[in-house]
Amino acid sequence: MKIFESLDILEKFANPLLTIGNYDGLHLGHQRIIEKVRDRAVSISGTSILMTFEPHPLRVLKPDKCIGLITPIHLKRRLIEESGIDVLIIVPFTEEFRLITPEVFVEDILIKRLGMKSLIVGYDFRFGKDGMGDVDMLKHFSELYGFYFEVVDAITIDGKKVGSNRIRKMIQEGEMERVKRFLGRSHMIEGKVIKGHGRGKDIGFPTINIETDFELIPKNGVYVTEVEIDGKRFPSVTNMGYNPTFNDRDLSIETYILNFSENLYGREITLCFHERIRDEIKFENIGELKKRIGMDVEVARAFFNPGTKL
Repeated sequence: MKIFESLDILEKFANPLLTIGNYDGLHLGHQRIIEKVRDRAVSISGTSILMTFEPHPLRVLKPDKCIGLITPIHLKRRLIEESGIDVLIIVPFTEEFRLITPEVFVEDILIKRLGMKSLIVGYDFRFGKDGMGDVDMLKHFSELYGFYFEVVDAITIDGKKVGSNRIRKMIQEGEMERVKRFLGRSHMIEGKVIKGHGRGKDIGFPTINIETDFELIPKNGVYVTEVEIDGKRFPSVTNMGYNPTFNDRDLSIETYILNFSENLYGREITLCFHERIRDEIKFENIGELKKRIGMDVEVARAFFNPGTKL
């Protein structure tokens, strides 16, 4: 996959077929659009192109409205490359860019600069200054300039539309099983393994402590997870929270990796969330804590080995 981080592109693409959007999460709805883009590109011997924006437009349009990204830009790049797209264009979303009118965006950027032959977008796509452009306007432009245009309808699960905002709320509530259904994969965060208090080792469950700059992390509690290291995944149990038994004040992410003893200090790892086991609990003593962690580990073993009896 070729990556361009501006619109200053000198290269000419064969029969460019574009999709455009924020694509935060690369959820099932996004995946359906990308599949259509790839398939049509093959049918016309064209180039599949995904255009997205950095930072997320809301950071510029409504900076006071905090939005936690499901997929920060480096993770989004990785997932888009894995999707099979030929070209990724990351447009800097600046004050200047946000003032471009829908007409100029289509005529000058998509038609003249990129030579777009086809465009496929989601049903709720908006573009141009103040979001004035929509799919009806694009349909008009497609008839005016003669490019292929297709709108992809929303995917629904249990009567709910699959969308990034809904998925963000699920993550914040710790609904990781639903998140997996809507994303089509587990929610992931990346981070660095740092030194902790060493308590886990003392009670028989040595953990790794993870420091992350991901903004969107699940609700405090205990989760069935997997740790990805150098492309390999290992079953694990993760506690998100403040360790109330020890009255800690700082949020920590502590993960016990099943049947694993390698030293990971300083390593970059990926943490994948599968399901929530329970809330954080303040235990009366270390014995009760150890017993409960043992039960959590057995829940994880049963998750990865469904035939296992608790």
